[in-house]
Amino acid sequence: MSTFKYGGRRKNFRRDGEGRNQYVDRPSPRTIVVTFVIFVLSTLDAVLTTIHLGNGGSELNPLMDQIIQSGFQSVMIIKSLGIGLIACFLAAHQNFRIGIYGMHVSAAIYIVLSAYHLACIYLFQAI
Repeated sequence: MSTFKYGGRRKNFRRDGEGRNQYVDRPSPRTIVVTFVIFVLSTLDAVLTTIHLGNGGSELNPLMDQIIQSGFQSVMIIKSLGIGLIACFLAAHQNFRIGIYGMHVSAAIYIVLSAYHLACIYLFQAI
């Protein structure tokens, strides 16, 4: 049976303390879920940002403002795929402190951003 047939064999370590700052072939279920959440929330952020701007809001990030000027497709590609690739990079480093902290901080930031966008949309509709 090939090692690569099922995506690798190493998903855990045999001894306590071995798992710190080491790579594995298969990410943990928690890492997969957090990576997926980051990807979905970054895509949602791109869509909600576009709605927010359509309702008269403004983009505070000058780099994203430049990208927004080039069109909706560019925003979706940069936000979804760019952040998705970064999330995959962090997932590959799930056993490193920077990887796990980076994933959780990214997820928290996108949760707050999504809540902000949804609150702005709700407030604009209430007026």
